[in-house]
Amino acid sequence: MQSIALWLLISFSSSPVDSANSPPLSDGTLLFLENCNSVVEYSTGGKIGHVALAFHDGHETWIYEATPAKVRRIRAAEYYAELARLNKRRDADEQVRVWMLRPEAAYTDAEIARMREFLDAQVGRRYSVKNYVKGKPGDGIHCAELASTTLTRSGRYRFEEFHRINPQALYTAILSTHAPPREITIPVLAVTETWCVRAQRRWTDYWTWCGWSCGEAWAFCW
Repeated sequence: MQSIALWLLISFSSSPVDSANSPPLSDGTLLFLENCNSVVEYSTGGKIGHVALAFHDGHETWIYEATPAKVRRIRAAEYYAELARLNKRRDADEQVRVWMLRPEAAYTDAEIARMREFLDAQVGRRYSVKNYVKGKPGDGIHCAELASTTLTRSGRYRFEEFHRINPQALYTAILSTHAPPREITIPVLAVTETWCVRAQRRWTDYWTWCGWSCGEAWAFCW
């Protein structure tokens, strides 16, 4: 449920970023994005427009999220780079902000395994807001639906009707079981990309967006 602008930044490669000041993300940490989608934020009456989850795999930190056109797993550094590129094109009062909610009590290995098993099985699943708009589950999945289902798989939470949960509602529901929200400073890009790289990414993202939006529009007909 990110903004169209953020959706259009999905890419297969990202520029390096200066992430030295980025806080460590423990397994099960949730990343909530503010000021990223005015439509979602207005319709839900909140400031949060998107949610993603962080887990470790070896020495890498990975971000899982449901975003057009599908659920994906992306390295944290690459995720920050996407946000950095987006903010570079925005005015100061339109910058995306990222809030980290780390579980107050660390997840056990068994809890992490159950959440990871679910998430890994979801990678590649079609992204869709149809479930939320029509109020019934479907073959697609949206960001808060993915996150709330993952948390329930841990055994600590008992969310129901996951498709009806929006990012702001999830944020409010889990505040009491997490450490105080901490803002992640989106780092600046470490290198300047060439025009050719930028153009290739724009066209790739354009076709990704067009393909997903056409499929999503068709899904609403059924």
